[in-house]
Amino acid sequence: MIKTAQRDTLDIIKNTINKAVNLIKPTFGPSSNKVIISKQLYKMTVDDGVQIARDLEFEDPMENAVWQEAKHTAIRTNDRVGDGTTGALIMLQAIINEATKSVKVDGRKIEKELKKGLEEAKKQLLSMKHEVKTKDELEKVARISFDDEKIAKLIADSWYKLGKDGILTVDRSGTMETIADIANGIKIDRGYMSPYMITNDRMEGLIEKPYILLTDYRLTETNDILPIMNELVKKNINMLVVIAENIEQQALATIIVNKLQNKFAVVAVNAPLSGQDRTLFLEDIALMTGAKLFSESKGDKLEFAKVEDLGRADRFIARKDNSVIVGPRGNKKEIEKALVELNSAINMTPNIEEKKILEKRLARLGGKIGVIKVGASTENEERALKYKVDDAVHAVLSAYKGGVVPGAGIALSSITTSSEILNTALQAPFRQLKENVGLDTHRALNKEEAINVVTGKIGKFIEVGVMDPVEVLIAGVESAVSIASLLLTSSGMVVEVPEPEKK
Repeated sequence: MIKTAQRDTLDIIKNTINKAVNLIKPTFGPSSNKVIISKQLYKMTVDDGVQIARDLEFEDPMENAVWQEAKHTAIRTNDRVGDGTTGALIMLQAIINEATKSVKVDGRKIEKELKKGLEEAKKQLLSMKHEVKTKDELEKVARISFDDEKIAKLIADSWYKLGKDGILTVDRSGTMETIADIANGIKIDRGYMSPYMITNDRMEGLIEKPYILLTDYRLTETNDILPIMNELVKKNINMLVVIAENIEQQALATIIVNKLQNKFAVVAVNAPLSGQDRTLFLEDIALMTGAKLFSESKGDKLEFAKVEDLGRADRFIARKDNSVIVGPRGNKKEIEKALVELNSAINMTPNIEEKKILEKRLARLGGKIGVIKVGASTENEERALKYKVDDAVHAVLSAYKGGVVPGAGIALSSITTSSEILNTALQAPFRQLKENVGLDTHRALNKEEAINVVTGKIGKFIEVGVMDPVEVLIAGVESAVSIASLLLTSSGMVVEVPEPEKK
């Protein structure tokens, strides 16, 4: 065990954050600076800050302890709004360096100062936001997140067709070309039951070509889930999605153990809604996927479930708060028949509430999901490109839903709060962006203006195509303040040092 005093701890924190952020921040903006990542399982060259942060580890156990704490909070910014990790880390570095200039650091006082400044910054950002409505504006947002004209246009076109309440996912194309496609799909407002179900570094539980068990039972015992797993094993199938009223206790433990032992790729999700609404939702999923709904009200027995009773889809993606069924493989004729019947019922019913329920079902059964299929010449290039496209997809959605402000760190740099430490940090992203692209000088900007650091053009931020989703910026400042408050109020460290391997 290693123990440290406060000053030693703050020195370790400062040195660690500087080492990490100095590696990551040259990739900020359209600079095309990249970092080579070489791991046992994969190798790639990326300019995606969140991926670099995920893969970065320190050999020194104390530095690694600090970085693990910092990066998890920063990555949650990306999970929440799909972008903003690098900007958050740049602000974090500025806060830490500014706060530790004093010989004695009063962490509690600085935390209060930062949190007050944060609320002031959020109000100012929201006051300057502009609503995004046109396809051209969506394309400009996408182009800022990822400087590729063709892919930015694909993302913007897809979101414009789907609408701000739509679903757009990213997949591999299996070719060298990146394309957009619209597929049938179902969104479920519930995420994976356990983090142990995560299958990739994007914090998703992803299963390709899954078999889907649907039930309104509450699964608690091992025998609630084991029989169907055994049936699948007999046919050399190990991909299962379970959607039930609830999955807990021994049933959940059985799923997790099989997942950890790599025997089964399993994701379990609670069914959304309640009562009759839940039953209708499950019935619609059953129709869309070709599954049998094992219903308690009908006396169905799960122990008699067969592989033929399970639904199918092209893929299932579960995140922390929601899930998506992409390409459900139900009987097309039966689905078309149900759509016709629902349309007829909507036109005939005089009851407004009943009409709303029927309209929801119609929208669900006719649901569409956009897919950006990423292609490249090599697997490593494809992986790196997929991360960038995924970030751009989420950034455009944030802009579409929450509006935009002047980008490139300009909106942040125009903010003044009661915290001098936070004010310094808010200047850092714009300063770093200019350094990354080699922009030395420009004339002063007014509140509505921005400078395109690639072209050097100055004008209204919408016109010159320099904008950031306001939700991303707010999440980034919140993340920086949250991590800094945690680190600056740390008065010591207790870290376990692994024993050297015996030769």
